[in-house]
Amino acid sequence: GGGMQKAEGRRQKAEGRRQKAEGRGQKAEGRRQKAEGRGQEAEGRRQKAEGRRGEFDKVLAI
Repeated sequence: GGGMQKAEGRRQKAEGRRQKAEGRGQKAEGRRQKAEGRGQEAEGRRQKAEGRRGEFDKVLAI
């Protein structure tokens, strides 16, 4: 039954490689989402600043 164990070891090694690759993919995905989140934060700040400008315009108009 020595051959069986060798085959099993190879299978586990392949499985380990697959999981490592998957982990890398998830890490990249996480980084992408973080970058997206930062972009949305900046967008929100920009809109808030624009909103304040709009309020000033209203005050000046009165």
